[in-house]
Amino acid sequence: MMTKKKYHWIWFCAGIVAVTCSMIPNFILGEDSIFTAHDQLDGEMIAYILQARNLFGGAWLPEFMGGMWKTALTMPAPACVLLFLGGNYFAALTAMQFAGRLAGFVGMYLLARKMTGTRWIAAAAGLLYAFLPFLPVYGLSQYGIPLLFWCVLEIREKKHLFFCYGYIVVFALNSSLVLVGFGLLGMGGLQLLWELRGRTGTEKGKWLRLLWAWVLLLGVYIAENVRLLAQLLGLGNGSISHKTEYVLGVKSFGEAFLRNLLKGGQHSEGYQGLLITVVLTAVSFCTLSFLLIGKGGLLPGETEHRARLAGNLKCMGACLGWNVLWAMLAAFWTSSVGVAVRSSMGTLGAFQLDRVLWISPCLWYLAAASGAEILLVFWKGSRGSRIRYFPGICMIIVSLVAGMTGVGILLAGDVKSNFQKLRNPDYPLLSYRDYYAIGVMEQVRDFLEEETGKSQEEYRVVSLGIDPAAALYHGFYCLDGYSNNYSLEYKHRFRRIIAPELDKNDYIRAYFDEWGNRCYLFSAECPGYYTIEKNGFYFQQYQPDTEALRKMGCDYLLSAACIQNASEEGLRLMNEIPFETENSYYHIYVYEICG
Repeated sequence: MMTKKKYHWIWFCAGIVAVTCSMIPNFILGEDSIFTAHDQLDGEMIAYILQARNLFGGAWLPEFMGGMWKTALTMPAPACVLLFLGGNYFAALTAMQFAGRLAGFVGMYLLARKMTGTRWIAAAAGLLYAFLPFLPVYGLSQYGIPLLFWCVLEIREKKHLFFCYGYIVVFALNSSLVLVGFGLLGMGGLQLLWELRGRTGTEKGKWLRLLWAWVLLLGVYIAENVRLLAQLLGLGNGSISHKTEYVLGVKSFGEAFLRNLLKGGQHSEGYQGLLITVVLTAVSFCTLSFLLIGKGGLLPGETEHRARLAGNLKCMGACLGWNVLWAMLAAFWTSSVGVAVRSSMGTLGAFQLDRVLWISPCLWYLAAASGAEILLVFWKGSRGSRIRYFPGICMIIVSLVAGMTGVGILLAGDVKSNFQKLRNPDYPLLSYRDYYAIGVMEQVRDFLEEETGKSQEEYRVVSLGIDPAAALYHGFYCLDGYSNNYSLEYKHRFRRIIAPELDKNDYIRAYFDEWGNRCYLFSAECPGYYTIEKNGFYFQQYQPDTEALRKMGCDYLLSAACIQNASEEGLRLMNEIPFETENSYYHIYVYEICG
């Protein structure tokens, strides 16, 4: 007969099974799987691929933007570059997705179980967190935070020290200093200062253990970001970053604060709106208990219940406090006062301090787990009393809220899209194969080699209507690309190429001049579109500065649509029939730059 202890492990095992099953569509679909493109397939994936190809090749990436320093493509999870060394990039991304969800579930399960003591609540919180639509290219930057917090709590209690210190190293190697590390270090530093008060004896030992954990995290981050930090301190290559031309937008502090608190930031939405009702309900019960405590009201009488209630109330309060702080800090950074401060900071003013919101989802789900535990304690402690039905009703509401939150998360992420793709092969979202033009770019490469006798490193290309990531993925040497830290001088040179098109459209002019991370061949005929599907569209009056293209060393332009006025602009069509496959998203025309 199964013991109660073994029975409890079913919750954990069921979560592992659910996470594994979520990857089944990816295993079946392969490169036809769907992954979010924005800031993933178009940017971070290319960072891993090019860094892997040039891992031991000095400080430069010769394929990227005519040859750019490696800090132009900083990997958000540096150790994950090892997955890309074998050349199977889809397998590497899939492994990151699976490892991320697994780490998210295990970490939140352990953390919520430690704080609440109830395994089914921990499993529910773990599953919800694991399926949040975080981008796998960020490694443990988001998925790994709950396990990091659990390790810190274990270090405080002098438990599992070898594992916990080891995980801190693993976390730092597989997460980003500039996206989430700085926030965690700041959070840890404030916590250390708070705990420094009056520590003596064994308490001093606890503080020192936490200090070593903080120093370890900081040390690993510094070691893996030496080039980037040197550049920020003016000790690098000496080139001025294009970030100095960022035009910072101002947002209302109040509106930004509410949005940050209730929804989260970019790539960090926690879908916590419904879960906040759990927290508010728990707070309401605790407040009512406090008011009625002198009348023998709602507060459970057993010592065990009181201790659990106090512990979870403290946890919930701490999570809420940190989330309010992060929301205020992020709102300040984009407010009129914050922008005024940032404008005087040069390149550092472009730093996205609002990334502290990446920590918030973990805190919200932990707060919700503690809120559910508080209601559970009230329910158990109120048995036999007249109000016993109220906590029970609230527990039913909690279950419904968790279910609705789970549905919302699944609908928002790639899990739903891949199951849809598995059911309907014609599902319209771009797949991994579509985005990188797999099966098409190889034809372009072979054609140019046959026509010119040159290998890819001997010529340079740009892309029109195709994200440059596709060409970079297939080994082409490109003058265009997506980077948040490249040379200002290069931006100005590249602008000459697209100046005639920028002059036609204020949107793309402001987009490039005031931000400029996407150094692309923009077109006024399709502003904002970087992926043009084959058939149904052609460029009628596309006017690049081909002389500027030639001076920058460009040899060929790869276009997703026919350029009707190509000969007038000094472009010679090399293939009358576009390269494509039966099911490809793109067809590609190759134009030679004649000048």
